[in-house]
Amino acid sequence: MASLTTNALCIPTMVAAAAAPRCRRSLVVARVSPAKHDERQDPAVKVDAAGGRRRAMVLFSAAAITASTAAAVRSARAGVSTTTGQWVAIENVADPYVQDLGKWAVMEHNSLTAEYLQFVKVVGGKQQVVAGMNYKLEIETKGGPSRFYEAGLFVSLPPEKRKLTSFEPMAG
Repeated sequence: MASLTTNALCIPTMVAAAAAPRCRRSLVVARVSPAKHDERQDPAVKVDAAGGRRRAMVLFSAAAITASTAAAVRSARAGVSTTTGQWVAIENVADPYVQDLGKWAVMEHNSLTAEYLQFVKVVGGKQQVVAGMNYKLEIETKGGPSRFYEAGLFVSLPPEKRKLTSFEPMAG
Protein backbone atom coordinates (compact mmCIF):
# COMPACT_ATOMS: atom_id res chain seq x y z
CA MET A 1 0.00 0.00 0.00
CA ALA A 2 1.32 3.44 -0.83
CA SER A 3 0.42 6.87 0.41
CA LEU A 4 -0.18 9.83 -1.88
CA THR A 5 0.30 13.45 -0.94
CA THR A 6 -0.87 16.28 -3.18
CA ASN A 7 -0.36 20.00 -2.95
CA ALA A 8 -2.48 22.37 -5.05
CA LEU A 9 -0.32 25.22 -6.28
CA CYS A 10 -1.82 28.25 -7.89
CA ILE A 11 0.31 29.81 -10.63
CA PRO A 12 -0.14 33.59 -10.73
CA THR A 13 -0.42 35.11 -14.19
CA MET A 14 -0.62 38.74 -15.19
CA VAL A 15 -3.88 39.81 -16.78
CA ALA A 16 -3.53 42.47 -19.48
CA ALA A 17 -6.26 44.72 -18.08
CA ALA A 18 -5.12 44.60 -14.47
CA ALA A 19 -1.73 44.92 -12.84
CA ALA A 20 -2.51 42.48 -10.03
CA PRO A 21 -1.69 38.83 -10.63
CA ARG A 22 -4.64 36.46 -10.94
CA CYS A 23 -4.78 32.76 -10.36
CA ARG A 24 -5.44 31.12 -13.74
CA ARG A 25 -4.41 27.48 -13.51
CA SER A 26 -3.82 24.99 -10.77
CA LEU A 27 -0.88 22.68 -10.69
CA VAL A 28 -1.06 19.56 -8.60
CA VAL A 29 2.25 18.25 -7.36
CA ALA A 30 2.19 14.66 -6.18
CA ARG A 31 4.64 12.89 -3.97
CA VAL A 32 4.34 9.15 -3.67
CA SER A 33 6.03 7.16 -0.98
CA PRO A 34 5.62 3.56 0.08
CA ALA A 35 3.54 2.99 3.16
CA LYS A 36 5.36 1.83 6.24
CA HIS A 37 4.93 -1.82 6.98
CA ASP A 38 5.86 -3.75 10.02
CA GLU A 39 6.96 -7.23 8.93
CA ARG A 40 6.59 -8.45 12.49
CA GLN A 41 2.82 -8.09 12.20
CA ASP A 42 2.50 -9.97 8.91
CA PRO A 43 5.75 -11.43 7.55
CA ALA A 44 3.99 -12.79 4.45
CA VAL A 45 3.32 -9.25 3.15
CA LYS A 46 6.33 -7.37 1.83
CA VAL A 47 6.21 -3.75 0.72
CA ASP A 48 7.26 -3.17 -2.87
CA ALA A 49 8.10 0.53 -3.16
CA ALA A 50 7.80 0.61 -6.96
CA GLY A 51 4.50 -1.29 -6.89
CA GLY A 52 3.21 1.08 -4.21
CA ARG A 53 4.09 4.10 -6.36
CA ARG A 54 2.35 2.54 -9.35
CA ARG A 55 -0.83 1.91 -7.35
CA ALA A 56 -0.77 5.44 -5.96
CA MET A 57 -0.28 6.97 -9.43
CA VAL A 58 -3.20 4.93 -10.77
CA LEU A 59 -5.36 6.29 -7.95
CA PHE A 60 -4.08 9.81 -8.61
CA SER A 61 -4.80 9.49 -12.36
CA ALA A 62 -8.32 8.26 -11.67
CA ALA A 63 -8.97 11.24 -9.39
CA ALA A 64 -7.66 13.70 -12.01
CA ILE A 65 -9.81 12.18 -14.75
CA THR A 66 -12.86 12.30 -12.50
CA ALA A 67 -12.35 15.98 -11.69
CA SER A 68 -11.77 17.00 -15.31
CA THR A 69 -14.93 15.32 -16.57
CA ALA A 70 -17.35 16.72 -13.98
CA ALA A 71 -18.94 19.07 -16.52
CA ALA A 72 -19.43 16.26 -19.02
CA VAL A 73 -21.07 14.13 -16.34
CA ARG A 74 -23.48 16.93 -15.49
CA SER A 75 -24.38 17.33 -19.15
CA ALA A 76 -24.88 13.60 -19.54
CA ARG A 77 -27.16 13.67 -16.51
CA ALA A 78 -29.12 16.49 -18.15
CA GLY A 79 -29.46 14.34 -21.29
CA VAL A 80 -27.40 16.33 -23.79
CA SER A 81 -24.57 15.59 -26.15
CA THR A 82 -21.03 16.61 -25.23
CA THR A 83 -19.86 17.30 -28.78
CA THR A 84 -17.38 20.17 -28.53
CA GLY A 85 -18.39 23.44 -30.19
CA GLN A 86 -21.91 22.54 -31.32
CA TRP A 87 -25.08 23.93 -29.76
CA VAL A 88 -27.26 21.02 -28.69
CA ALA A 89 -30.78 21.16 -27.27
CA ILE A 90 -31.06 20.27 -23.59
CA GLU A 91 -33.36 17.25 -23.55
CA ASN A 92 -34.13 17.26 -19.82
CA VAL A 93 -34.76 20.86 -18.78
CA ALA A 94 -36.50 19.56 -15.62
CA ASP A 95 -33.09 18.39 -14.32
CA PRO A 96 -32.40 20.10 -10.96
CA TYR A 97 -29.00 21.35 -12.17
CA VAL A 98 -30.54 23.07 -15.23
CA GLN A 99 -33.31 24.57 -13.08
CA ASP A 100 -30.69 25.81 -10.60
CA LEU A 101 -28.79 27.50 -13.46
CA GLY A 102 -31.99 29.28 -14.51
CA LYS A 103 -32.77 30.41 -10.97
CA TRP A 104 -29.19 31.66 -10.56
CA ALA A 105 -29.43 33.58 -13.87
CA VAL A 106 -32.57 35.41 -12.72
CA MET A 107 -31.02 36.27 -9.34
CA GLU A 108 -27.83 37.51 -11.03
CA HIS A 109 -29.84 39.62 -13.49
CA ASN A 110 -31.81 41.12 -10.58
CA SER A 111 -28.62 42.02 -8.73
CA LEU A 112 -27.09 43.66 -11.82
CA THR A 113 -30.16 45.67 -12.90
CA ALA A 114 -32.11 46.24 -9.66
CA GLU A 115 -35.18 44.63 -11.28
CA TYR A 116 -37.26 42.16 -9.33
CA LEU A 117 -38.07 39.21 -11.56
CA GLN A 118 -39.29 36.00 -9.96
CA PHE A 119 -37.99 32.72 -11.37
CA VAL A 120 -40.72 30.24 -12.40
CA LYS A 121 -38.87 27.58 -14.42
CA VAL A 122 -36.55 26.82 -17.31
CA VAL A 123 -38.74 25.88 -20.28
CA GLY A 124 -36.05 25.14 -22.88
CA GLY A 125 -32.45 25.64 -23.74
CA LYS A 126 -29.28 24.78 -25.60
CA GLN A 127 -25.80 23.90 -24.46
CA GLN A 128 -22.35 24.17 -26.03
CA VAL A 129 -19.27 22.36 -24.77
CA VAL A 130 -16.22 24.64 -24.74
CA ALA A 131 -13.56 24.98 -22.03
CA GLY A 132 -16.54 24.65 -19.71
CA MET A 133 -20.18 24.99 -20.82
CA ASN A 134 -22.12 27.74 -22.56
CA TYR A 135 -25.87 27.72 -22.00
CA LYS A 136 -28.77 29.54 -23.68
CA LEU A 137 -31.72 29.03 -21.36
CA GLU A 138 -35.33 30.02 -22.02
CA ILE A 139 -36.65 31.10 -18.64
CA GLU A 140 -40.21 31.80 -17.54
CA THR A 141 -40.51 34.60 -14.96
CA LYS A 142 -43.07 36.69 -13.10
CA GLY A 143 -43.03 40.35 -12.17
CA GLY A 144 -41.38 41.95 -15.17
CA PRO A 145 -42.23 43.60 -18.47
CA SER A 146 -41.80 40.28 -20.26
CA ARG A 147 -42.74 36.77 -19.17
CA PHE A 148 -40.00 34.88 -21.03
CA TYR A 149 -36.28 35.66 -21.18
CA GLU A 150 -33.27 34.09 -22.86
CA ALA A 151 -30.27 33.90 -20.55
CA GLY A 152 -26.72 33.26 -21.74
CA LEU A 153 -24.43 31.65 -19.19
CA PHE A 154 -20.90 30.35 -19.07
CA VAL A 155 -20.00 27.71 -16.48
CA SER A 156 -16.28 27.04 -16.10
CA LEU A 157 -14.68 23.68 -15.44
CA PRO A 158 -14.21 22.69 -11.81
CA PRO A 159 -13.95 24.58 -9.61
CA GLU A 160 -17.24 25.72 -11.10
CA LYS A 161 -17.72 29.45 -11.61
CA ARG A 162 -20.77 30.92 -13.31
CA LYS A 163 -20.97 34.04 -15.45
CA LEU A 164 -24.10 35.63 -16.86
CA THR A 165 -23.26 36.71 -20.43
CA SER A 166 -26.71 37.93 -21.56
CA PHE A 167 -30.28 38.24 -20.35
CA GLU A 168 -32.77 39.44 -22.95
CA PRO A 169 -36.56 39.38 -23.22
CA MET A 170 -37.82 36.92 -25.81
CA ALA A 171 -40.07 38.16 -28.61
CA GLY A 172 -43.58 36.81 -28.54
